[in-house]
Amino acid sequence: MGCFDCICGLFGGGATAKQKQALVKAKGLCKELVESRSCAPILVRTAWHDAGTYDKANAGKPWPEAGGAIGSIRTDHEINAGPNAGLKKAVAMYLQPIKSQVPEISWADLIQMAGATAVEVAGGPKIPMKYGRVDGVPADP
Repeated sequence: MGCFDCICGLFGGGATAKQKQALVKAKGLCKELVESRSCAPILVRTAWHDAGTYDKANAGKPWPEAGGAIGSIRTDHEINAGPNAGLKKAVAMYLQPIKSQVPEISWADLIQMAGATAVEVAGGPKIPMKYGRVDGVPADP
C-alpha cells in the first residue's frame, strides 16, 4: 500500500484521482519548501504542537474535544499560546501558500504531512502517514 492509498476507506471506498493528485502535489510542495527554506525544524515543531493538544482524559468526548492532530494550531487561541511562540511563521509564511495551491487538503493533513516530509528531507526516516484528517477546533480548547 502506498503513502496515499490509505485514504481509500475515508472517501467512500476509494480515493479519487483528484484527491490523490492533491496529496501528491502538496507533498511535492512541502519537499520543495524544506529544501529551499531550510525550515524542517519549525515544520516538525508545528506538527508536534498541533498533535500535542490530544488529551486522553477527553478521549470519550465527541470529536474534536479530545484534541490531537486536527489542525487547530492555526487558531488564535493556540497559535498565540506561549508554548507555540514562533509557530505563526510556519503556518502563515510556509504552509499558507501551499494550502492556497492545494485547498482540497485539510489543514490537519497538511501540517502533519509537512512535519513528516521535513523529517524525511532532513535525512530522517520516511514516516508512514494516513491522510483524511478533518479540521477541527475543540469547543473548550
